[in-house]
Amino acid sequence: MFRQDFPIFSTHKNLVFLDSASSAQKPKMVIDAISEYFSTSYANIHRWAYDLSMESSLLYIAAKKAIARKIFADSDAEIVFTYNATYAFNLIAHGLVKSDIIQKGDTILLSLLEHHANIVPWQIIAEENDIKIDWVAIHPDGTIDYEDLERKLPKAKILSLTGASNVTWEVLDLERVSKIIEKTSFKSKKEGIFILDASQRFPHMATNVQKYGIDFFIATGHKAMSDTGIGFFYGTKEILKKMKPAFCGGGAINSVTTSWYQPAGLPFRHEPGTPHIVWAVSLLAAMDYIDSIWGYTTLESYERELVEYALEKFKELPSSIRLLGSTSEDHRLGVFSFVFEKHHPNDVSEILADAGICVRSGHHCTEPLHLYLGIKGSLRMSLSLYNTKEDIDTFVNELKKI
Repeated sequence: MFRQDFPIFSTHKNLVFLDSASSAQKPKMVIDAISEYFSTSYANIHRWAYDLSMESSLLYIAAKKAIARKIFADSDAEIVFTYNATYAFNLIAHGLVKSDIIQKGDTILLSLLEHHANIVPWQIIAEENDIKIDWVAIHPDGTIDYEDLERKLPKAKILSLTGASNVTWEVLDLERVSKIIEKTSFKSKKEGIFILDASQRFPHMATNVQKYGIDFFIATGHKAMSDTGIGFFYGTKEILKKMKPAFCGGGAINSVTTSWYQPAGLPFRHEPGTPHIVWAVSLLAAMDYIDSIWGYTTLESYERELVEYALEKFKELPSSIRLLGSTSEDHRLGVFSFVFEKHHPNDVSEILADAGICVRSGHHCTEPLHLYLGIKGSLRMSLSLYNTKEDIDTFVNELKKI
């Protein structure tokens, strides 16, 4: 249905690309936007005296406005561009400590489903500042234990959770989490901060940051069909003003003397140095592409159909191949991870690669989850809007041969 919009499938006719959870392929609209920008509009931003700089600056701001609309933020001043989601987590973690928003003795609450990007930055500041980390339990099928979340949340200052697992692909029930937050003293008494790692969620479904009381929303562009080198985070104006910049320099300040500096206004105080302008343009084009296919409604509907088909098709696989996570169609997106009784996932991925099928093997930057499940690694196939039922058939048939 959408495959013809992606040039890579014209140059690789038999490609079965099932690794979009790692990085998504790019539509022609994004590729053309990058080329056009370099050819017609390239210049540094914040240098408004000449036309090229003005054009670049307006495109950069337009990208922020597009992101703000997608997540229902109040303003593009609440959108900070970074290099990727990992960079965003580090920037936020160090900024919160530097501003004394999180202090010695406070607790950060994570879950065992988290990507390393939402673990290691917190571990670093915890070690350096005597901050505690606690963990929300998960069920044996890899789904989050919401009752355990409710028990542990009142003691936490920060709750940072993945919006969708990149292994079990459980979609976080934000409705339920927001009710738990309202029910506890997490925000009212402790001024708790709710952070959502939306790296896997943002490319596939809409999220309203205001509806669910999300204080920071973090995502990366390359999983959402833009190029690598661009990510972003949303932060409420209240927190972004209160949070001191983790890094500073040109572009992030209004004035400097030999003994003093004044940070710039929002959001630029959190964006020191020359940004990755062209990749912001690529992110804008990716958002425009989503709009061109009638938005997240179309995305969610088409991918839900693929998920339903895949789960039915997986019933044909032998019992020696086990699917991780819940087999329910509810609260999940199109990522499926497998373990094998008789084969190492790395070996299986190489066999599939020889058949022209692109998948991922390893612990997928979720080592705590794999340790909890008692496995060293898994094989992951992930779907996007350019995949077809024929891709799923090919994957299943090759696994049967193995």
